[in-house]
Amino acid sequence: MSNKDWLMVFLLGLFWGSSFLFNEILLKHISPISIAFMRVAVSAMILIPFIITKYGIKILTLSDIFNLTIMGVINNILPFSLIAFGQQFTTGGLASILNASTSFFTIIVASIFLTNEKLTTKRLLGVLIGVLGVSIAVGFDEIFSDMNQGFGKYVILLGSLSYAFAVVWGKLKLSHLKPMIAATGMLTASSLIMLPIIGYGYMNELTVLNIDIIAIIILFAIIANVLAYFLYFKILESAGAGNLQICTIIIPPAAIILNALILGELITKTEIMGLMIIVVGLVILDGRALRYLKSR
Repeated sequence: MSNKDWLMVFLLGLFWGSSFLFNEILLKHISPISIAFMRVAVSAMILIPFIITKYGIKILTLSDIFNLTIMGVINNILPFSLIAFGQQFTTGGLASILNASTSFFTIIVASIFLTNEKLTTKRLLGVLIGVLGVSIAVGFDEIFSDMNQGFGKYVILLGSLSYAFAVVWGKLKLSHLKPMIAATGMLTASSLIMLPIIGYGYMNELTVLNIDIIAIIILFAIIANVLAYFLYFKILESAGAGNLQICTIIIPPAAIILNALILGELITKTEIMGLMIIVVGLVILDGRALRYLKSR
């Protein structure tokens, strides 16, 4: 990769890592459902004019609308809501570590539903090491004890699993659409699905927000969604899908550092150990480091 590509990958990891910081800040003022809704709605309102300007008004088929709606549920509504909900019970740093399990879930789900994504020995090893790292981060005592303990951690893992299904759904159903149109479509679908839910039970908490919280919400949507999507597709175009894997490794440290600097959150030795093992699993899945060592 060029220096420009490396910079974009680093920024993408930083932008996505910042979502855990924004969740922590906003949870003091609004519910997880409201956070998820405002994140997708503001992002959609920003992206729709851009898409119309760049591509004109596109008429999607009913099949595309259905597929984008499903994508909006499993790539936006469920993970955004579940992760924000889980962060009520744990720190943003730990949430980012657990969310790194998305790559391992994706390997398993893809091997089941995609014929060209076989579960090779290398991938299986990476997944097993990653699962070990996640288990250490969660805490073995909580895995084998009452499920009520560490409830937020399990909810975050469910959000990561939803992301994994979204990756597969996108490859199967949305690969024919221009990436930014697909991104805008699923954000718009997410907003429309959530609108009646917000109107029925959560509008009161949104109507009393002060200007500072509204500014934070807008900044959240711009950084973690709009700018992140632009970088994501730019990296995909210039450096390829494989290099996006590096971003997954950057997200947890970025989240941990941001939360520590801005909120003063601490991370335990067990969580650091879990993170290090997860990174090893991700490096094995990526494969380039192993190929480099073999060539030496």
